[in-house]
Amino acid sequence: MKTSDNIHFHWRLIQTGEDELSTNKSQANANKAAFPDLKSQGDFCKIAKDLGIDSVLVDINYGKPDPTILTTALSRQTNQFGYIIAVRSGLLSPTLFTQQINTLSTLSKNKIYLNVVAGHSPAEQATYGDFLNREERYERTDDFLNICTQFWSNNGSVDLDGKYIQVEQGLLKTPFVSSNAKKPFIFVAGGSQPAIDLTLKYGDCWMQLGNTIENLQDKLDPILNVGKSVGLRFSIICRETNEEAVKIADQLFKNTEQNADKQKSFISKSDSVSFKRNFDLSKEDWPSPNLWMGAVKTVGPTGIAIVGSYEDVAQKIMEYREIGVTHFIFSGWPKQEEMIRFGTHVIPLIRTIEKSKQLTAVSE
Repeated sequence: MKTSDNIHFHWRLIQTGEDELSTNKSQANANKAAFPDLKSQGDFCKIAKDLGIDSVLVDINYGKPDPTILTTALSRQTNQFGYIIAVRSGLLSPTLFTQQINTLSTLSKNKIYLNVVAGHSPAEQATYGDFLNREERYERTDDFLNICTQFWSNNGSVDLDGKYIQVEQGLLKTPFVSSNAKKPFIFVAGGSQPAIDLTLKYGDCWMQLGNTIENLQDKLDPILNVGKSVGLRFSIICRETNEEAVKIADQLFKNTEQNADKQKSFISKSDSVSFKRNFDLSKEDWPSPNLWMGAVKTVGPTGIAIVGSYEDVAQKIMEYREIGVTHFIFSGWPKQEEMIRFGTHVIPLIRTIEKSKQLTAVSE
């Protein structure tokens, strides 16, 4: 781990009609169409950039706009910013997907990240026409990333006779265009060994859901030792005092408690190792200081949250940094308000701590 590696902050993009939960609007928003809202989403991206957020995650599921098309539209509104495009292997030809990303790179001056997932819900995958089991989806993701990365590193044709995907004399005339990279920055998402293996082969960063430091420490070395990065996804509740933040967390739980049975049902049908792991971890509300699992029971596995005062949250993030985590994808309730609060109060604290550590390292 290098002390000079500063933390990279990312935030989950707001989506039209999504329930922000903290105001208990679930019924009012449940049936809203998921149209892109380029005005509010574009403003969100500009605010994120001004706050020092590196990029926004444009995620994917059947209830949201296509992430690549949405990113293309949003990227015209900002410069020198980043977009994390969620992609599931098997839903699109890797040749066509690479062509889309390369085309986007010629139209945008923004950094392009990919968040590659194998899928977490067999039922949702089936709605896209994908009926492979979890192990098979990871194997197919290997084929998918093999082809994509060959296109980004090979000036000639691409050939692969994979187990699930075959390409013969693949050729793309549209290159990936970037001032400092030959390909997108690739997050491989997932909490199991296949995700680690794919990161080692094709990825730049192993991204998984948040966990306790104790549960993570022994898993990171294989990634860090070969120069790859590690990232975590958390939600954030930060306020001036720890007491105020905990009060907000308690209210969030009360506002969403009616969803608990729905979340149990969802987890029982999911084949995601990390989703099930976090749901099991939520049996204890506070498995470590300032790490709250209450929202996991009612919002879902991504609800694992760092909760506390601005100083508490900054210190907790730095504890993860000490074990090698340098990328964080955050969210909040509501997303924009929490992002502004985090960017205004927490990021400056972290940058000050980082600068102090770098100066100390130089003096030694």
